[in-house]
Amino acid sequence: MEQEVVKYPKPDALTTIAYIVMTGAITGVGFLLTAPIPLIPGAIHWRVLAFLPCLFGVLFGPAIGFLSGAIGNTLWAIIGGYFNPATPIFDLIGVGLTGLIPGLICKPKDVMSGKGILKVAAISLISGIVMVPIVAIGFDWVGVAPFGPAVFMLAVSDLPPILIGTPIVLKAIAPPLVRRGLLKWRL
Repeated sequence: MEQEVVKYPKPDALTTIAYIVMTGAITGVGFLLTAPIPLIPGAIHWRVLAFLPCLFGVLFGPAIGFLSGAIGNTLWAIIGGYFNPATPIFDLIGVGLTGLIPGLICKPKDVMSGKGILKVAAISLISGIVMVPIVAIGFDWVGVAPFGPAVFMLAVSDLPPILIGTPIVLKAIAPPLVRRGLLKWRL
């Protein structure tokens, strides 16, 4: 039995902008509302929704995933009062990669099988592992936290939600969206 290949066209400019704004806002506000426990005050908080860029990357494509993480994290830093000179460089790139990498490698149909959901979890975790030292370099550079403790605390705050949250939420929402043909494009 041959597997059906789903082709996702690119969206029009207005749709693209709407999804960038929407996913960036959801990520930023989600980080703000669900990150009340400071691990390194003023820098690293336990982020229950750290998986949002991964989720948006898989559902809507790598560009939307990257921008949801980059814009969302920057928005969270500005609103939450954590913005520093490293935010628009290291945080933007590092957290953006947590949406880009899963979006490049995983597709919504992947969550339709057990093997696919393991792939999504593994790739999302790898994206988090890539993000951690990038953001930690920024914290060390601006003097917010030394590199070693920043790596440890970022791993504690972001990797468990990315590893656990991404496959659980995608398994819950992607199959009905795929079955009903509601995912019409990826960017």
